[in-house]
Amino acid sequence: MDEEAIQHAMLVFGLSLLVGPAIGGLAGWLKNFFWGVGIGALLIGCAGLYAAATIGWQRYQSIEGTASVQGSLIEFVEERSKDSNGRTTVSRAPVVEYVAADGQKRLVKGLGGGLSDKEWGDAVEVRYSIADPAQALIADFQNMWGPVWGFGIFGLFPTMFGLFFTGMAIKEGRPARRPVQRPATPTQQRWRTRGTVLANLVFVAGFAVCFLYPGESMGKALGAGFMTIGAGALLHFAVQSFPPAMEFESRSILAIVGLGFLAFGYGAWMMMA
Repeated sequence: MDEEAIQHAMLVFGLSLLVGPAIGGLAGWLKNFFWGVGIGALLIGCAGLYAAATIGWQRYQSIEGTASVQGSLIEFVEERSKDSNGRTTVSRAPVVEYVAADGQKRLVKGLGGGLSDKEWGDAVEVRYSIADPAQALIADFQNMWGPVWGFGIFGLFPTMFGLFFTGMAIKEGRPARRPVQRPATPTQQRWRTRGTVLANLVFVAGFAVCFLYPGESMGKALGAGFMTIGAGALLHFAVQSFPPAMEFESRSILAIVGLGFLAFGYGAWMMMA
C-alpha cells in the first residue's frame, strides 16, 4: 500500500541530495561558508520533511478505507540484499495470514522490527483495503509509519542544522553588537545551579537506562535511554534560557541534540512496541 507515494518521496529526497550540496556550494562560493552549509542543509531537510508529510498524508488517507482483522504469524522468510559495496545483508521478514470479509485467506509480508519476538501462530493485527482485500499491511508502527518516521528524521536534522547555520550567516552579516548582560542575581544563580544539576542527572540517567532497562528488548532499552538523554539536553536548553540567558547559538546546539535523541528514541521504542 502507498508504494507510489514512497517511490515519489524517495525520488524527491534523492534529488535533494544532489541539488542541496550543489546549490549550497554555489552559495558558499558567492557568499560565505555559513550561507553555503545553511542553504544546502535546508534544501535537503525540507525535501525530507516533504517526503515524510507526503507519505504520512497518503498513509492516513489509505487507512480510512481499510478494515482491521487479527491475522496469524505463519513464518519468517529470509531476504538478502546487497549494498553499494557489494556486501550482503540478511533480514527476516514476517509472513502473516489473514482472512478478509469475503472469507478468503490471504498472505501479507512485512518488515521484521516489532514482530521479531513473536512466534508461529501469534496474533498479528492486519489492515486490508475494503475495496481490494489483497492490498494489506501489517498494522504495527514499523510497517505503517516507519517510512514517515525515517524521512522525518532525515528531514529534521538537516533542517535544524540549516536553520542554525543560516542564523549564523545572518548574524555574521550584521554589525557586531554586544548586548549588555546583567549579572545573575543570587536567586537566579541558585535556580540555574539546581536546574543544571537536575538536567545532568536526567542526562546521565539516560545512559544508565540504555544498559539497565528491564527486559530483553534492546530496542526498547535504547529507545527509553535515548528519550531520557534527549529530555536531559532539552532541560539544559531550558535552564540556559533563564535570564541572563546563554547565547542562542550555544543553546540551540542543546536543542538540536535533545530533539534528535527524542526522535531516535521514540522511533526505536515504537519499533519494538
